[in-house]
Amino acid sequence: MADQATAQTRYSKGAIILHWTIAILVLHNLITGLFHDELPRAWFQFHISSGVTILALTIIRIGWRLTHKPPPFLPMAKWEKWLAHIVHFLLYCAMLAAPLTGWAMISANRPRPPAPVEQAAGAQGPATAAAPAQAPAGPPKPRRTMIWGLFELPKLSPIVHIGDQPDGAAKLKEAHELFEERHEMIGWLFVGLLVLHIAGALKRQLVDRRRQLGRMGVGKAPS
Repeated sequence: MADQATAQTRYSKGAIILHWTIAILVLHNLITGLFHDELPRAWFQFHISSGVTILALTIIRIGWRLTHKPPPFLPMAKWEKWLAHIVHFLLYCAMLAAPLTGWAMISANRPRPPAPVEQAAGAQGPATAAAPAQAPAGPPKPRRTMIWGLFELPKLSPIVHIGDQPDGAAKLKEAHELFEERHEMIGWLFVGLLVLHIAGALKRQLVDRRRQLGRMGVGKAPS
């Protein structure tokens, strides 16, 4: 009977694993995103890989939620239940929107201009012997973004094709700046939602004495 009661008040193992994995990755990305100017550029590859992982795990988490009924809320005021529903919904939206706007930013990056190729001085004749000549540059090299060093993140075609329009380079730059602005805005929204989410959990755990954390596998489950 006790095991059955625990199962009714605690989330499933799959939901718990997904919850804490996503939580760790989200905290990592919020920290590295807010302090990206102070971090080495190479470190930001982890930010991108983590963001793509958050997107994939969030889609799995939504599918899990739709196919596995979550346990009912612990006793709380009606306004707290409504607030919890709203915060949870907005957290799911942020977990989708933040990686997608980041992906859009990457897709709006202009290709790197190729380095000019130097030719031997002798090939240009005596008039240019004092300095090596530069051959015409080839086509721009696309920027490659590797995810955990395992596979390349494809760019979003509708955004890439913005560059094919007249004055495409300027429009692509505008798109990049817009996505960057939205990405940062969602990051700050994420911080506010996490503060509400954590404060609500701690309030029910420490003030209401409801063993809220036990629902997510931390400590004893509520009976």
